[in-house]
Amino acid sequence: MMRDQAESLRNMVKSNRSLNFQVISITSGKGGVGKTSFTVNLAYILQKLGKNVLVLDADLALANVDIVLNEKPKYNLLHLLTGEKNINEIIWPSKHGIKFIPAASGFEELANLPKEQQMFILNSLQDIYYNFDIMLIDTSAGISESVINFCLAADKTVVVTTPDPTAVADSYAICRIISNYNTENMELGLIVNMIENEKEADKIFNATNNVIKKFSGRTIKYYGSIRKDEKLSNSIRERYVLTSRYPNAKYSRDVETIAKTLLEGKPPVKKENFWKRIINNWMNFKFD
Repeated sequence: MMRDQAESLRNMVKSNRSLNFQVISITSGKGGVGKTSFTVNLAYILQKLGKNVLVLDADLALANVDIVLNEKPKYNLLHLLTGEKNINEIIWPSKHGIKFIPAASGFEELANLPKEQQMFILNSLQDIYYNFDIMLIDTSAGISESVINFCLAADKTVVVTTPDPTAVADSYAICRIISNYNTENMELGLIVNMIENEKEADKIFNATNNVIKKFSGRTIKYYGSIRKDEKLSNSIRERYVLTSRYPNAKYSRDVETIAKTLLEGKPPVKKENFWKRIINNWMNFKFD
């Protein structure tokens, strides 16, 4: 079976399949910066802007997308791995119209998946029959191998941080690691969440950009900032999507501005599609 999987993956890398959607990874150096809430609200706004969006919860063992959406999906990635369901059968359409692939929560085996199982999930993603325009990947926080690989394979990687000094330091770290690779086909950018004012966000971005430029000779994009908004805390506690219920809230308006920036930005020239890039990143493993 492993030989068959390996052959399938190699053929996938060689294929000339061209996918027209954009992949955006959303990550952070540490937890608690509002990454998953941003991902879900961004998906809702992109949908309102006419895009067909899929969210992949890539925090495999500590799933949160279903919680933020107040959904209880019947199936998740664990059912895919056990062979009980295929990828189309675990896609869950939320009440807000956002489709997402749920991860599981509290399963230690998912936190440390062997690479062949990681590859099986990625291979399965190709079988999605929906015509999506954008896939948002909500990664786990931190700098694990899977997080970095998802970021390197995306068309754009959004690093979410806050003015908290530890969050800023961790965002430096993940930006430095990503920029250390050949990222010419991936646009790396920063969002500063929970700000008091734009001057605060500018200072954090400029400091981060200067560090990355000094370290790698490259620059990062500034995708925007999100102001503190008590309505967000309420939405998390009461489990509703803020951009849906209060489209004119500060948070909602800021997320919409960021969504338009992500859509209007000139996409990098793609020498390879997402599938080829991510398979190439993960091809360090060997099958016997």
